[in-house]
Amino acid sequence: MRVTKVSSRSNRKPPGGIQLAAAVAQLELVRPPAPGHLEVVRNLINTLDVDKGTDLLESSEQLAAWLRENGLAERKAPKPTEEDLERVHAVRAELHALAARNNSIQQACSTEVLDEASRRSAYALTFDPATNSSVLRPTATGVDGALGRILAAVHAAMADRTWPRLKACADETCRWAYFDHSKNGCSRWCGDNCGNRSKVKRYRERQAQAGQTR
Repeated sequence: MRVTKVSSRSNRKPPGGIQLAAAVAQLELVRPPAPGHLEVVRNLINTLDVDKGTDLLESSEQLAAWLRENGLAERKAPKPTEEDLERVHAVRAELHALAARNNSIQQACSTEVLDEASRRSAYALTFDPATNSSVLRPTATGVDGALGRILAAVHAAMADRTWPRLKACADETCRWAYFDHSKNGCSRWCGDNCGNRSKVKRYRERQAQAGQTR
């Protein structure tokens, strides 16, 4: 399936509150979402737009809104603090690095950040005799619990082997996170625009090299 990334990102304004989801809705329509709970992982990574340098999680208030919109906020959970926001930013950066590595982009990744977030979430196994299965769930509340649920989705995706398909776009000016729905799992770009731009760049580089050798 071919997809085209819309140009509306160039007009994006840093949103807040209920406008968080609407700010990227048009872009998200061009590619199907990631399966199951892995979609919230992709959503978290894409709160930072590398292309335009905008961040949908610039404040603790925006973080609280994002958690509500993604079903990660408990009714009586404490409001996110600036320290919580810093931890979310750190986890987001490491998940983005892992998604980049899924696309053969050698980006540094510190698993210590993810390990610490995992410990703070205080995981426990929940068993369901009706389905003869178990689920890893965080027992912590607030942002720690929310990050725990996000990392649990990553863990489940690694277990069922869908995780390698969550990638960061190979275009170094984009790096948008997308789920690779292609049959062979070899998609490199989040859309045709990035793919075409990268191909043109490589062509010009080859032409320049050829000119130097004449």
